[in-house]
Amino acid sequence: MSAIPILDLTGARAVSALLPYAALNLTVSDGDFVLIEIQEPRNGSVFADLCAGLVPIDAGCVRFLGRDWQTTPYRLANALRGRIGRLFQQPLREDTPDVAARVLLAQTFHTRIPDDVLRAEATALAQRFGLPGLPTGPARLLSETDLLRAACVRAFLGEPRLVVLEIPSATQEDTLLDAVLSEGAAARSRGAGVIWLTMPGPVLRDRSVMPTLRLRLSDAELAPIRPGRLVDQGVRI
Repeated sequence: MSAIPILDLTGARAVSALLPYAALNLTVSDGDFVLIEIQEPRNGSVFADLCAGLVPIDAGCVRFLGRDWQTTPYRLANALRGRIGRLFQQPLREDTPDVAARVLLAQTFHTRIPDDVLRAEATALAQRFGLPGLPTGPARLLSETDLLRAACVRAFLGEPRLVVLEIPSATQEDTLLDAVLSEGAAARSRGAGVIWLTMPGPVLRDRSVMPTLRLRLSDAELAPIRPGRLVDQGVRI
């Protein structure tokens, strides 16, 4: 386990109307699972962008694996983003011409993992998310749920150091939630950190979801829902 945090927001003040102007502070270390309640999906998406160094800040800093996004050279920053798995609020567009290529794209671009190894990992992940294998062909041939499952594969592919999840509340059905919890637990056991951004709904009410830290992202601040860190019981994610 590394002494350097995976993600460290220190007094970060974002240049965005969708995030609080107040300084944001958050540390995500090896094995952490941070559950953040958001007010609406686009707030969560912009916060996820901030974590990936894609939102300008005018105070403080945002570091990933010890690197300050503001001062990291462009090519290195892109390589570092290859260590972040992300499930977007709108996972895969229906007009995506080749689902498999889209799932593999980030890892193909940012890493040197051989194609056959990458495809084998993606196929195994797809099966664990309830798909018969890595989907091929256009997205219009898949159901909304299967597109979401394919996007989950993309988020966990390549053993990322940080996984940021923006699962739509309307599609948090039980089997998908179980699969995400299982893959999240596996990622954390390898030393990854997980951030789950969610609207009030099933995840916040589900007692099997055991975060190490619960936060609320409001118009005013990013603050704990309950004081202090919660005890990690080692159950589920």
